[in-house]
Amino acid sequence: MPHRQAPTLCFPDRHKSCFACCPPIRPAAYEHIQHQNIIQRELRDNTREFAARGPAVAPIRGFSCWALGYLDRRRRLVGCLLHPAQNDGRDLRYRVDYGEKCRRESCPASKTFLRLDERGRRYWLGLANGLDAFAYSSRVHNPLFGLLGWGPDVLRGVFREADRPILCREAFFREFPFFSTRSDPAAHAYLLRGIAERSGYAIFRSGRFRQVFEEFAEQVVGESRRMSNTAPGGVFTHRLSMDEYFLDFARLSVGLRRTDPKHAEFLKRIVDRAIEKFNSGFRI
Repeated sequence: MPHRQAPTLCFPDRHKSCFACCPPIRPAAYEHIQHQNIIQRELRDNTREFAARGPAVAPIRGFSCWALGYLDRRRRLVGCLLHPAQNDGRDLRYRVDYGEKCRRESCPASKTFLRLDERGRRYWLGLANGLDAFAYSSRVHNPLFGLLGWGPDVLRGVFREADRPILCREAFFREFPFFSTRSDPAAHAYLLRGIAERSGYAIFRSGRFRQVFEEFAEQVVGESRRMSNTAPGGVFTHRLSMDEYFLDFARLSVGLRRTDPKHAEFLKRIVDRAIEKFNSGFRI
């Protein structure tokens, strides 16, 4: 998760960077931190040998990229040695066979993070206090990856509601116990945002709200699936011109990979009415 947009290569602080998507093709559950000792040796070798490599394109082998190395003398920052920020503005990523993909893509968590303002980013980075580059790049060890799935509106609201910086993750989860929920953020962000916009972000301080929300989400998903059993085929759901978080709900919660605009609008009205009904009845 970068601190600012490319072409400048930026980091959350001076002690860590994110290299979770390097190289860009790996099994879904792959974690660099599970192979830390081996990868640290590869990073040392890559960094030492980089200057001696010629300009030819060299394919990535397995789950290791020869252009991934240490970017600082103290070996705290891990990143792309071919990035323009490391090469006086010259983009050398054509030298790996995934160079175009490396230039083009960024993870959903990064895109959400970049939609926050500077103060908001600093607040949420409190969850990563004490993490090195390996832990910061881990979906298991870095809670930011999951929480960013709730989207920028929810994160901005929590930041406005908070009355202190995040000193450690334990303190954050005590202050906002809702975020220990088992609900998948990306799949349920539309429901949560709809509730918080009307009921207020203080709702996240309520331990009771977590269970109530999980039960509500289960009911809405079940009803939505029943309504979509005979949904007509159509375009891929994520390509519709609708609220991106509703489309994530339709895809990830309801399982609606394809649909047509009329059915999607019909389903959205059902979900919006359920949110309105919830807000009229729930009290902290």
